[in-house]
Amino acid sequence: MRYTHIAMILAVRYRFSEFPHIVVDVFGSFYQLAHCDNKYTKKFRKLPLTINNGVTSGYRINRKFVSLKQLRKLAFKVNENIPLRTGIDGVPF
Repeated sequence: MRYTHIAMILAVRYRFSEFPHIVVDVFGSFYQLAHCDNKYTKKFRKLPLTINNGVTSGYRINRKFVSLKQLRKLAFKVNENIPLRTGIDGVPF
């Protein structure tokens, strides 16, 4: 199997002032961009919506629960396209 890359583009609608690696696309899905934090590499992934204590909905960002209300206060609107490179990772044979 050969190492192949598939190029995709993520259309970003919102970013957050305290979380520079968290973005929201045009469909309202939250994503964590690939980055290196405290010597740990974090991959690109879609963040699942969680409910804290059965009442408050939000997201877990770096093991910390952040409610949607807090995220609305930190959001600012942007119009940018981020190219994503996905592929079959692993051994090239």
